[in-house]
Amino acid sequence: MQLKDYYKILGVSEKAGDDEIKKAFRQLAKKYHPDAHPGDKAAEERFKEISEAYEVLSNPQKKAQYEKLKQAQAGGYDFSNFGRNGQNGNYQGNMDFSSIFGDMFGGGKSGGFSDIFDMFFENGPRRGGSQRSRAAAPQKGEDVTVRIKIPFDLSIKGGETIVKVPRDSQCTLCNGTGAAPGTSSQTCPSCGGSGSIHFSQGGFMINKPCPKCEGRGTVINTPCIKCAGLGTEKDTEKIRIKIPQGITDGTKIKISGHGDYAKGGRGDLYVIFAVEHSPLFERRGDDLYYGAVVNLAQAMLGSETEITLPDGAVKIKIPAGAQPGTALRLKGKGAKNISTGKTGDLIAVINVEIPSKLTAKEKKLVEELAKSKEMKY
Repeated sequence: MQLKDYYKILGVSEKAGDDEIKKAFRQLAKKYHPDAHPGDKAAEERFKEISEAYEVLSNPQKKAQYEKLKQAQAGGYDFSNFGRNGQNGNYQGNMDFSSIFGDMFGGGKSGGFSDIFDMFFENGPRRGGSQRSRAAAPQKGEDVTVRIKIPFDLSIKGGETIVKVPRDSQCTLCNGTGAAPGTSSQTCPSCGGSGSIHFSQGGFMINKPCPKCEGRGTVINTPCIKCAGLGTEKDTEKIRIKIPQGITDGTKIKISGHGDYAKGGRGDLYVIFAVEHSPLFERRGDDLYYGAVVNLAQAMLGSETEITLPDGAVKIKIPAGAQPGTALRLKGKGAKNISTGKTGDLIAVINVEIPSKLTAKEKKLVEELAKSKEMKY
């Protein structure tokens, strides 16, 4: 990476005085002024380059610092290793370039450092960009988020559902151009289609997105009456989506390409699930808890009962003498973990149902049982 040769740009020697530098600048500025070359991009860039060179060489402090950088380059310093972090690269001398840039630009780590560093060097170390500014590339549409409620059973067994998605779509009148039918967008008069403007600040040329076209490089003089120049209109799409087996409350899934429309493509759709409460089951982690109601005879003598799960029925054996609160576990009959693929267990908690009313005969039988078991009552 080479330091820009401002003397060569102005066509003067390195020993040229202030008057000679000023004279060369005026001649070249007149020759390449944009007013003399309307629409000529090459002349415009040449004029900016000439102005930049004069800004540095006409300022004693900036010129002195520039000369230090030229001296370092002549001594073998590799500025490509300097980057933007203020390191002195492979230079073995005692010159502190962080200090130089700091003096010149108000601190080597300031926000303006990147622009200034690029300005001083040919093919400077821009991160992921070219030397010349260009109109911003079309952006993808915004992402859309919707929240839906699903039944508990559906969250366990999985399935499908229909989601209504309010979003921006391409305008059906202008086909997304934003311009009225029969017209088209025009090159931005402020930036000439580059998408950025250049101005001098503190003696240096600064680039920023064009405020008139917002970096697009084009403007719409006659906007579409339906979308007011936006190129989009509101609509609602119905999308059939798959619900993973074992999904939990608050889970978010991404569906690519179903968000808002923009010239750079559609954004994505995010669906957040709210699982409704179940009157029969409680999910704890991947286990399902179920209150198994059994009668007194089943609890005392043992029995078998059937439990209807969201994805089918299972039978569970009640051991004789089962006590209220006894937990019976059925392996692999719980909820599926959508991350690991493993399935939890079904835990049936025994709840013994006691008769609230007894006949005289039933009461006598219970009393006889109590006496035989020496139970107090």
